[in-house]
Amino acid sequence: MKRSVLYSIIAFATSSIFLLTIPSGMATSYSTTTVVQPITVELDKDKYNRDDIMIVSGEVKKVATRVPLTIQIMDPTGNLVHVEQIEVASDGKFTVPVKVGGPTWALSGNYTLIAQYGFKHIVSSAKFYYEETETPVTGMFNVKEKPGGQNFDLNYSITGGKVNNMYLEPKDLALVVLVDTKDYGVLHISIPRLMLDAKSDNTDETFLVYVNEDERNTFTEENSSSTSRVLDIPLSPGDTKVEIIGTTVIPEFSSLAGMVIVMAIIGSIIISKKLSV
Repeated sequence: MKRSVLYSIIAFATSSIFLLTIPSGMATSYSTTTVVQPITVELDKDKYNRDDIMIVSGEVKKVATRVPLTIQIMDPTGNLVHVEQIEVASDGKFTVPVKVGGPTWALSGNYTLIAQYGFKHIVSSAKFYYEETETPVTGMFNVKEKPGGQNFDLNYSITGGKVNNMYLEPKDLALVVLVDTKDYGVLHISIPRLMLDAKSDNTDETFLVYVNEDERNTFTEENSSSTSRVLDIPLSPGDTKVEIIGTTVIPEFSSLAGMVIVMAIIGSIIISKKLSV
């Protein structure tokens, strides 16, 4: 037998013996394993000012019945400045607006948001920078209800821009606010219930809010009373028009008053004709 052929047979036999000694799991090609996080969380921005609206969103991989998600925010020294619990959708996804700032937000710097679901080990976090760089512009607009001539004073404050005008659109059951925004900010507005409200069966309903014709679901309502509804609406650079749509608007009552006036005029004409006969 030729020497080269003999070497080939020896090499083949040696490699076969080596493969037989490898465990079955090791004889396969390289593979990678994707680790699925039990919970994820993210923020819409990485920097916020006082009165901004932070949008927190994420997903829980395994949803349990009646188990809330806890949102906590810690300041740069580790002090708790915000905490709340929310419900998670059946598909595990969640979105919640959080108003930035308050008496406990005393420090500028890096803050940490922690999202915890049920057990302590099911947790995720996100960091952001908080700095109070702008003082809100406050003011009051006198909105006149044209058909009836009633006047309403609307108090507001705004960051990131200015308010140019406010007026009612009775046919749309809406209050329109014209703004000029140069930066991210918030429109804080107090709406008299007698002028515009949102109710169903005498229970408060959520307003519909559109900014530049796009529906905005990230606004919040707080400190509302029996006489007014108070909204915080997030704004972005370039926003020009905010529409707040309810279910009742004051011209509904004004039209009734106008009808009474018309009937009174008709009655006066009839009486005058009778007297002149």
